[in-house]
Parts: sequence; C-alpha cells; structure tokens
Amino acid sequence: MTDIRSLERTLLDNLPWNKARIKFVARFLLALYAMRTVNLSILATAFSGHAKEESSYKRLQRFLREFEMPYAELALFIVKLLGVAEPYTLALDRTNWKVGAADLNILMLSIVYRGVGISVVWTYPYRYRP
Repeated sequence: MTDIRSLERTLLDNLPWNKARIKFVARFLLALYAMRTVNLSILATAFSGHAKEESSYKRLQRFLREFEMPYAELALFIVKLLGVAEPYTLALDRTNWKVGAADLNILMLSIVYRGVGISVVWTYPYRYRP
C-alpha cells in the first residue's frame, strides 16, 4: 500500500487520532516500508516535502520519544484490518538480549493470524549494569 492518501484514509477511519498525527504516522509507515530499515537518519531521507532531512530526523526522534503507544487501539485496528475472527489465538513470548552491559528483557503479546504472530502489546524495560 504505497498510496499515501489511501493509507491516511484507512488510519483516519480506524483510529481516533488527530489528522496531523495520522499524516505523520502514514508517512512514517511508508518510509519504514520503502527504506526497509529502522535507522532514523535513513528514514528521514524518505520523507517528502520541503523540510530538510535534519528536520525530519528530529521530528522522528521527537515522535518516538513522546508518543505513548495506544495498545488497545492498535490491537483493535489490526483485528479489524485483517478481519481476524473470534475466538482469537494469542501468543505470549519473552526474550532476553544482552547488548553490551544492558539486559533487554522484552515481553510480547501477539494475535496469531494464519500462522503468523502480529505483535500488539510489548514491554521492554531494561537494566543497565555498569
């Protein structure tokens, strides 16, 4: 789905967010899809418009720093968009990664759809050990 207007319309019809947030999230999702990376400096190059790449980079940082993930809205949106029928099959997974001195402990809840787990809720508190 690379048509930005179609994606914006789908998000507007299914999420109770303001239009500015919807427009940003649509561009963010398309940048993730097009660039196939989560590197913000690369994603910033995929944002169209008159803003400089540095401004887009800072906007992405601000969004990720300040945005509170609405897990319930996300889960309902995914269920509706995919047409997942009840009863739902859920998968719960926990993993622990060591990145340098940091322990990343991630707990993930997914809805299973056609054999694939689609993550809808996650926590990732980490502990830093000097």
